[in-house]
Amino acid sequence: MKLFLVILSFSTFKHAVYSYIPSDNLSDIKQILHIQDTYIELAWKYLLYKYNHEQAVKCFSDLIRCTFVIHDAIVKAQDIQWFTNAIDSITQQIEQTLILDE
Repeated sequence: MKLFLVILSFSTFKHAVYSYIPSDNLSDIKQILHIQDTYIELAWKYLLYKYNHEQAVKCFSDLIRCTFVIHDAIVKAQDIQWFTNAIDSITQQIEQTLILDE
């Protein structure tokens, strides 16, 4: 599991959250991809060592599936937060408009 978490730390997804703070540690994408490939290969070899081929495929598939489920939940939570912030902003604008009209 620790190895899989390391793999995830070097992974990218279809949806990313960007910070406005520049990150210097992610400047060399080729190096990141090489690290990711190395850890994935290590994880695969470990699964083959620990289990037979069929079980290794199932385990790796389950890990990937769980990763995408967690990722989708995070994306939905961020969307909910965005909508909450938008509704709060609209509510404040309406309240200010009503106060000014009185």
